Amino acid sequence: MTERDLLAEIEEQVVKISAENLAMQFVLTCLLQRLGALNVGFRVPILQAFDDAANHAEQFSIGAGTKAGHLPETLRIIEQMRLMLVGVDKPRREV
Repeated sequence: MTERDLLAEIEEQVVKISAENLAMQFVLTCLLQRLGALNVGFRVPILQAFDDAANHAEQFSIGAGTKAGHLPETLRIIEQMRLMLVGVDKPRREV
């Protein structure tokens, strides 16, 4: 296997993993939207869970400093998923 073939294979795997990850994000977000619509009482704890996840990602990122690696991107993704639930006109998260 040449270096070019190896790089192509790695790139293909990254694309597949990215697609799987995005699919899971969509499924989870859609499920949470439906649960929140089904029972308004679920909406608050669902949004609080996103706030908690974002706070954890932010704290780990700050704690890791320059070695944060993927943590800033993790926080961005959590914020995007939350935004899918609340819509663009609502606050991104409660602090």
